[in-house]
Amino acid sequence: MLKSLRPLLGLSAALLLAACNTTPKPESIYPTMPTADGKAKVISQASLPATSITAFGYTAEQVTKAKTNGLRTTELPAIGSGLLLLPGGDFLGITDRGPNEDHLDATGKADGKIFPLPEFSPTMIRFKVDGSTIKPVSYTKMTDSQGNGITGLTNLKGEELPFESQASTTPLPFNVNGMDTEAIARFPDGRLITVDETSPSIAILSAAGRVLVRYTPTSKPLTGAAYPVKNILPDVYTNRRMNRGFESVSLSSDGKTAWVSLQSPMGDPKADAYKNSRVLRTLKLDVTDPLNAKVTGEYLTLGSAITDYPAGGKQADLKISDTAWIAGDRLLTLERAGGLVQLFVDDFSTATNVLTHAEESKLTFENTATDLNALAIKTTTRKLVFKSTDAGITDDKLEGLAILTPATIALTNDNDFGIGDNKTNAPSKIWFVQLGQSLK
Repeated sequence: MLKSLRPLLGLSAALLLAACNTTPKPESIYPTMPTADGKAKVISQASLPATSITAFGYTAEQVTKAKTNGLRTTELPAIGSGLLLLPGGDFLGITDRGPNEDHLDATGKADGKIFPLPEFSPTMIRFKVDGSTIKPVSYTKMTDSQGNGITGLTNLKGEELPFESQASTTPLPFNVNGMDTEAIARFPDGRLITVDETSPSIAILSAAGRVLVRYTPTSKPLTGAAYPVKNILPDVYTNRRMNRGFESVSLSSDGKTAWVSLQSPMGDPKADAYKNSRVLRTLKLDVTDPLNAKVTGEYLTLGSAITDYPAGGKQADLKISDTAWIAGDRLLTLERAGGLVQLFVDDFSTATNVLTHAEESKLTFENTATDLNALAIKTTTRKLVFKSTDAGITDDKLEGLAILTPATIALTNDNDFGIGDNKTNAPSKIWFVQLGQSLK
């Protein structure tokens, strides 16, 4: 059983996220050596008990209306779209854009997303683990420069249409401030970095959840946003597949280098040239000054073949859902598809930086007819270090990843607030896994 850590009480959200110099190191709590038999195993797990969304700051009236709009349960919040271990020993999880599922047109075809609680804003949840129970300590809503919630609604025409309910025939207004947050990492001074799956974009947050700056592709300045926006990212990323933008972020321990990876290859998944593509792009950024980030690199990773996954399906079903920095230019990558989650050590040190390549602004790399070797492009080298089925984990929608020691990781699921893909009323969970091999 993992040791419980007493929460820090009576402090503001900002102080709760600040560094603490007198707290135990992870090495004193979690295994530092891999399993003796070389097989990964779950050493503990915990679940979030039924928790009303009112705990996030929404009124009973708002929650009642959300039920009317089709939210089938209001007590299964999804807190695991990203995960990090805080200096004080507690964890920080992050939600995505909130309760949502497909909106269907008269023919039964998806034509947008339902947001039964459209006021919902992405939220960070500080929690501790007490035995088999996740115990929230604080909820920190993401806000704009004026302190207003940013919501999770889509930003602009051309993105998924937002509707309030299945019965709605008129979409909700777009919200230029909205983000579908995924993954989170922490700077040494307590500020945070998260990524957005929709735009796609990167955001720097204060410890109290205020958006300090949002980085977007060059053609998406998000005019009118209620916080600073800098459109510095390569514009090719506007070609991301719908709702398949950034879903992972890693930060070096000194807080100077960040990596963000696309969830899926770019290119129309129905087009012959791209439907079987396995090429995933990762950006490297200099965030020495987080408010004035610079893109310094762009690299390619070759994802697994869908035939490596037990549920079969299409190559487009494969997703990268989080990464965690190991050391140098090595990241631990969480890759998933139906029936399986795999972790790979991706080494970027010998991969080609394609940021200034003549084909960077096109989808040449993703085209399955392209020979990357002929372009003198090397992808990252990969090493498989974990398969969820080997550890007895049956949930395949794991999205949060944290390295606790060189031999122990934590994983969290996205339970979709009990709607959408969640057909079993599964709660938010965290798994502690001792690996069969060391990451360092």
